[in-house]
Amino acid sequence: MEKKKFKMGLVPKLILAIILGILFGQFLPEGFCRLVVTLSGFFSNFLKFVIPLMILAYVTMGIADLSQGAGKLLLITVALAYGSTLIAGSASFLVAESLFPSFMSADALDQIAATAEVSLSPYFTIAIQPVMDTLSAVVLAFVLGLCLSSMRGKEIGDTLYNAMKDFSSIIDKVLHNVIIPLLPLYICGTFTDMTISGKTFAILGILWKV
Repeated sequence: MEKKKFKMGLVPKLILAIILGILFGQFLPEGFCRLVVTLSGFFSNFLKFVIPLMILAYVTMGIADLSQGAGKLLLITVALAYGSTLIAGSASFLVAESLFPSFMSADALDQIAATAEVSLSPYFTIAIQPVMDTLSAVVLAFVLGLCLSSMRGKEIGDTLYNAMKDFSSIIDKVLHNVIIPLLPLYICGTFTDMTISGKTFAILGILWKV
């Protein structure tokens, strides 16, 4: 009987990345920390490039696969999403106004503000401009999804639908083979920068209370 190989899940990897980032920022030389921040910056730019493509692929296919009443169902979904956002935002504001001042000291907030502009600079950066911004991706995905759902098999064929399905599979491949495996590197770089810049313990000192 074969022994199952131990495979660490994403959440434990992220927790380990946070711990390593804090340790790197505390004990390792600045040159090494800048290298970690540089690699994390590469991934961050790539992630910003991929996110609009993910929205376009997944939202388009999600709507296009609704054969009946796609427009009505989409309208209900959007109303629920925005309604829950307003309710959650209002509740957060009320909690922040009523409870947070009682356990957030002015000194801690001043310490966070003092380190807000302090950041460890990477060795170099590579700018990767997204094909479109997030809102444009959402609008385009809604338009394509609704049109494909209502027109496919009636006014148009399956060519565009199949193309979007293949595009969705490509994005899925990128997500599982690049984004998810390298996400801990991004988190590690973020906490390395925060620690060496003096932000981490000031923020965590308030975050655990929140």
